[in-house]
Amino acid sequence: MSRSKSVIMLPLVLMWSLIYGVIGGLFFKSLSVYEFWMISNRHHIRQWKRYPVRHYRQFTTAVLIGRMGAKAWSSLPITRNQITWEYAHAPFPYLVILCNTLLALLYLPFALLSGAWNGPSFVFTRIWQKRTQALTLGSGLQSQ
Repeated sequence: MSRSKSVIMLPLVLMWSLIYGVIGGLFFKSLSVYEFWMISNRHHIRQWKRYPVRHYRQFTTAVLIGRMGAKAWSSLPITRNQITWEYAHAPFPYLVILCNTLLALLYLPFALLSGAWNGPSFVFTRIWQKRTQALTLGSGLQSQ
């Protein structure tokens, strides 16, 4: 009797795992990309708010390196003073957030493809394992 039930249940489980697995895989992979994007952006904003002096030093050093180029090292203090005079504080990290957004949008199609590919196999193995466990437990109880 259990063999005939397996033959009947297999197409139903396959269809359910295809439908639910693809939809679930797409949803959960897009959710994971969104969570990664939010955590990364929140980290950069928190760093900008929490450590303004360090962020300001990093910003002014980057501007100084860009401005110095091939100039003589003797003009370094003057250039640093000009930069600190021009920029009173570090700007909001718009560029970092924009880059994080672009990377998340670039990664999203690949994540969706992997979710659509791996989702049905995940659903199928979970359902089939639970079904075989239930059958083995049920047959063990009937024999006793």
